[in-house]
Amino acid sequence: MGYRLATIKWILIAYLTMLSMSLYAYARGEPSEDQVKAAFVFNFAKFVDWPALSLKAGDTLNLCIAGKDKTTEALKQLGQREVQGHLLHVINIVDEADPVAHHGCHVLFIGKSEKKRQQQWLAKVQNQAVLTIADNLEFIKEGGMISLYTEDQRVQFVVNQSGTQGTGLKLSARMLQLARVPRE
Repeated sequence: MGYRLATIKWILIAYLTMLSMSLYAYARGEPSEDQVKAAFVFNFAKFVDWPALSLKAGDTLNLCIAGKDKTTEALKQLGQREVQGHLLHVINIVDEADPVAHHGCHVLFIGKSEKKRQQQWLAKVQNQAVLTIADNLEFIKEGGMISLYTEDQRVQFVVNQSGTQGTGLKLSARMLQLARVPRE
């Protein structure tokens, strides 16, 4: 009986410790996974060079968002920040035939709600100086440039360098070094 009571006591202590750590992280304002993904997107913009004709000095850097989910909502909070001397402008796009012509998109983030249509979105910006990012690994296989994914409770990313060919975009070597190869 004493052994069973001691075991229950240790289980209860372990549970309360985990609960208090979770509450502490919540109280400290630890970022959510979606906020971390938004921060990744923001930082990607810092490590890409656009051709001079597509992003001139004084232009806004336009982050276009297709779809609606928690990550796209977190991305909306990035507006009006500075990236490489450009003011970041966040734009929701719905279904334009040419998002670059209509909105001057420099970055296109495709949300989870648009996963089934991501090939259509990619076709709309094909061979244009638009950094394409999505929140799923299939995106890279379909020709997207950067895929975000979660592994071992950490946000990671993978880069498809061949997806940037013909666009004029130059990805920083540092960013490429940080990219991961996901476990299958």
